[in-house]
Amino acid sequence: MAGAFALLRALGQAPEPLGVTALASAVGIPKTTAHRLLEQMAAEGVVERRDRKWRLGPGVYDLARRGLSGAPSAGLGAAARHRLEALSKATGATLFLHRYSRRTLETVCHASGVRVTHHVTAGEQDMAARHPASALWRALGSGRLSAEYGEVRPECNCIAVPFPVSGGGIAVLSLARPKEDELESLKRPLERVAATIRADLKAWTA
Repeated sequence: MAGAFALLRALGQAPEPLGVTALASAVGIPKTTAHRLLEQMAAEGVVERRDRKWRLGPGVYDLARRGLSGAPSAGLGAAARHRLEALSKATGATLFLHRYSRRTLETVCHASGVRVTHHVTAGEQDMAARHPASALWRALGSGRLSAEYGEVRPECNCIAVPFPVSGGGIAVLSLARPKEDELESLKRPLERVAATIRADLKAWTA
């Protein structure tokens, strides 16, 4: 069971379909085991194969609806990834999507912006998002869009917006830009992207 959910997480975080060799390597299990688990999940529609590569199937959202471990975040990541990448590409900002459930904060997916990575690595950005003074925690505490201006990382400003997700918990979409870049005009777009992700996920799990 743990291997199956590890494969789901890997597929949910991957920007494109993956072959069984790459999946087995990413998860750290034998290729034969990965192939067997993928075939079993394919029979249930949880994953699907196209051109010898695997991706999440429509059945994964049934798992998310039932709240099984790992599946809600896999479904959320699949719904959100392209939205984050599009906004990052358009603005040069870095975006993170986290899920907070049962007092645990999980990184679901992210898109690294070219403007931000010159100042702060993706790993440092994820650590900054988890800081108690971050916009992420302010958004969780207030229940609405919140901002943080250079308090966690002096190089960057950040905004974050929370929204509920199926399967339980709260998702928080955050955006960071270098301190010299204007940030206020991105508040509305960030809220729209969060609303779109929520609508997409609800449509898939309806």
